[in-house]
Amino acid sequence: MPAKTLPFIYREEILRTFFDYVKRGESFYIIGAPSAGKTRFLDLVLGNDPDALRVGSEYDQEWIKKKYLGEETASKVWLIRVDMNRITKGENWDFQFYELLLSSILLACTENRLTNNIDTIFGELTDLNSQVLNTNNELVAHRLLEIAIKRLCSIYKVRLCFLFDEFDETYHSMPLNTFAQLRAIRDANKYLVTYVLFLRNMPEKLRPPKDNEGFFELISSRMIGLGLYSKQDTLAIIEKWEKRHEKHLSSEQQNWLWEYSGGHPGIAHVLFELITETKTDLIKQKNIEWFAKHETIFEEFRKLWIGLTKEEQAVLREIAKGNHPQMTSLLTKQLAAKGLLKPLSDHLAFFTPLFGYWLN
Repeated sequence: MPAKTLPFIYREEILRTFFDYVKRGESFYIIGAPSAGKTRFLDLVLGNDPDALRVGSEYDQEWIKKKYLGEETASKVWLIRVDMNRITKGENWDFQFYELLLSSILLACTENRLTNNIDTIFGELTDLNSQVLNTNNELVAHRLLEIAIKRLCSIYKVRLCFLFDEFDETYHSMPLNTFAQLRAIRDANKYLVTYVLFLRNMPEKLRPPKDNEGFFELISSRMIGLGLYSKQDTLAIIEKWEKRHEKHLSSEQQNWLWEYSGGHPGIAHVLFELITETKTDLIKQKNIEWFAKHETIFEEFRKLWIGLTKEEQAVLREIAKGNHPQMTSLLTKQLAAKGLLKPLSDHLAFFTPLFGYWLN
């Protein structure tokens, strides 16, 4: 029998840190720039990225979890995506939030078939969720959520990891009592319930830490910067594009594409198309400024720019002018965590030289 061919795994260093925290039952947050591959990272950890989860000719949705957690632990850990876009703005927000958590657990149940007694668990969760929907009452929703989590953790030995997607606005405006209740649920099920926040900005930039001090303590010391793709990841993506489009780049072109995309997936793809769709060697025929001003590159930078805060934009403008702020400031740390700035020996540089031309 031939050996299984293992797929190349993107974000390996980040995945290792991510699952180390999950294994230890620690809450943390992930910060990333717009269009930097956050959705693909979520798909990867949740088992929704077929390219990364195909071992030989077989598709294994649990493969990533088993790789980093071990098969036994993977069967007990549920990664639960909580999509805040499923909540509508308006009255009874707390009820919607607790109901969203319970329904997200129910959805995760359908994807964790390795867990023992899964059919029994599904029946119990379905019943509790129906009771919540029939009451439309915040307190009932909260209490039934607590019951569901306690039964999963204590009776069925399941560990719950809530992944809060697009959480900036919620973190900024969520009632303080709701933060306190999340902390209480975690404390009642210590190391069996963890929270992972996917953010564009550091928590302390979204609201004062003293506002929600108990919850802030859970996550503040553990940050993962999603950043942009590494050189290894970028070259692997380029190779996939070459096969898909039946194009071939020289080693020089591949390395140029990595350097001038800075690992940004959208910019890398645009540069790939520009290089492969022309008969001339654009790298030698055109200067850097030409690429920075090209309409497709311009649009990628525009999308990135509007996803930044005004404070971040101000720091980047200063760097474009040659003024370098303190590398220890919170804003520069945030921009470096997003991969938009690279600390060099005595100053900060943009993730790609094209960005400086675009800003100027």
